[in-house]
Amino acid sequence: MKKVFISLILLALILGFNSARAQIAGEGLTISPPIIELTLKPGDISNQTIKISNPTKSTVEIYPASMNFHASGETGEPAFSAANDEESKFALAKWIKFNQTKLALTPEQVVEFNYQIEVPNGAEPGGHYGVVFFATEPPKADSKTNQVSIASMIGSLILVKVPGNIIEKGLIEEFSTNNFYFNPPVNFTTRVSNLGNVHFKPKGKITIKDWFGNNKENLTVNEAKGNVLPDSIRKFENKWSADKWVFGRFSASLSLVYGESEKTLDSKITFWIIPWWLIIALIVLLILIIILIIWFCCRRRRRKNRVEPISGLDQRRPILR
Repeated sequence: MKKVFISLILLALILGFNSARAQIAGEGLTISPPIIELTLKPGDISNQTIKISNPTKSTVEIYPASMNFHASGETGEPAFSAANDEESKFALAKWIKFNQTKLALTPEQVVEFNYQIEVPNGAEPGGHYGVVFFATEPPKADSKTNQVSIASMIGSLILVKVPGNIIEKGLIEEFSTNNFYFNPPVNFTTRVSNLGNVHFKPKGKITIKDWFGNNKENLTVNEAKGNVLPDSIRKFENKWSADKWVFGRFSASLSLVYGESEKTLDSKITFWIIPWWLIIALIVLLILIIILIIWFCCRRRRRKNRVEPISGLDQRRPILR
């Protein structure tokens, strides 16, 4: 349950919500900002501040800690690790320095927690990702238990870009929908992979046109402005709530822009909407046509039988002598 809670908090932050603050469940504490994006050069020292509020009627003790994080799955859910775990090239936790190891917030107190990000001189260019946690219990010495031993905690995500050999490379892994729908809504799935070394926020739209080429709808992709982290795939979902009377063949064109250089990604698919009322109408029409064909054939046969002479009768006129 503790891991689920932690993941939910980080999920909300990674998704890119523009909330001004985040909250520790049960304790009522809030922090601001929930996410920070910076560009820092090797050797830079950046002083940062997190505002912590205690709106409750009791004193709360909290403990700061830093961790690394990376994407887990395709919905933005994070996985995180302690600073002394095996480091990846995208790690940030060891760059985070605290002057305080414990804070006590009195009822309705607001404090500013100051910390530093010290970028090593040999820092690898690209993205580096960490989180500053505030927990109601001190972190354990064993890094393996660090993720599950904290009773409740809230974090401020930090995304740092180090200039240099920045590689921005995205790819559309999937742009799809069902081939056939009886009724709207129409659901679209877009999966974008990040093959570079820095995060980006893809933005763009899905343009839907009917079989005559008329523009029916424009859907915004990644409206929440979520990041796609390096070495990960992010899934975005859109829904077209079309009018119930629409039918026929439609096309959907995906157009995305990502990165500082605004590179483009494009894809196109087609699908059909054949509503039940139209299918029933076509079936009824087909049955009526069959009935008319049978009636016409029967009527024609009866008329033919009335006109033809009776078989076996000699209808030659007699010869007068």
